[in-house]
Amino acid sequence: MTHHNGAFFWLSLSFLLLFSSSSLAQSFFQLDEKDNQLHFSYHWDDFDGNQNAIEFSAHKKDFLEPLKRYRGFNRERSQRELSRQLNRYIRQQNWQGIQAKLTPRQQSVELVTSRARNQEQQAQLEQYKRRLREYYNERWTDYLDSNFYESISLPPGERGIIPDHAAIASEMENVIKPLINAIGEQLGDNTQRNYINYVTSFLQQIPYNELTNKLDSRGDGFIPPNQLIYYNQGDCDSKVTLMTAVMRNIINNAKMAIIYLPKHAVFGINISKRDSDTTIEHEGIQYVLVDVTGPAAMPAGTVGEDTEFHIRTGQYTVKPVN
Repeated sequence: MTHHNGAFFWLSLSFLLLFSSSSLAQSFFQLDEKDNQLHFSYHWDDFDGNQNAIEFSAHKKDFLEPLKRYRGFNRERSQRELSRQLNRYIRQQNWQGIQAKLTPRQQSVELVTSRARNQEQQAQLEQYKRRLREYYNERWTDYLDSNFYESISLPPGERGIIPDHAAIASEMENVIKPLINAIGEQLGDNTQRNYINYVTSFLQQIPYNELTNKLDSRGDGFIPPNQLIYYNQGDCDSKVTLMTAVMRNIINNAKMAIIYLPKHAVFGINISKRDSDTTIEHEGIQYVLVDVTGPAAMPAGTVGEDTEFHIRTGQYTVKPVN
């Protein structure tokens, strides 16, 4: 008998870039490494054509160590680990006549029992199976949580495993404090929208890279925020995770969400709406959409035609992040 949690698979959010006549590009980027310190310097033009400059420093180990070994979800690897845990649990319980085995393609775990000699033994083996299924479900949840994955339904009706962007953003908030502090020093006492647009233009000018070959050959199309900053490149969900981590520190009184569309992701925040803003409403909260991907220059409330279409036709999933 095969036991698994549905047809889960790793979902990539890499998408086809949309270029516009107006786009953002870095005019200067420099990373200096000396005495275990990292010093980042950036120059770029904002949405009004004004040049911005920001710099910050961080201790190399403190900055790069968190989530250093993050890997994209792999079904075979997850089932091998869960199979080992199930068999360890069977040994701990001193159960006889049952074991967990991987299916030939290692996509799931099956519970194999010996032939029962009588009805009493058959009933005992069935009880073992029920308890093992419960244990499997508990360990499956723990496996996803501990590895920063989550299962989610994404348009157009696919269900799969993606990075837990909200949890990763939380993990990164202290790590990227030097960047957050530098942004605060630049903007000081300012409006929520000005902060959002400043961070959005900063992220849009970081080179886009789907990372399908990945700097460390993981091939899952996502890197955590600290690595995005260090390597100065990232894809849409990598950038939206960094946006989430930054904005939750800067504007902590506004509801925020990540909005997943077919092969894309954008940020959403509950701020005062302008007539021209693209918004969605979810569970009574209105979110102004922010596409941080770049290089197209899109201030808060402005999204591309594909995103507009998917929003208008309801092809999206909302994940509140605070």
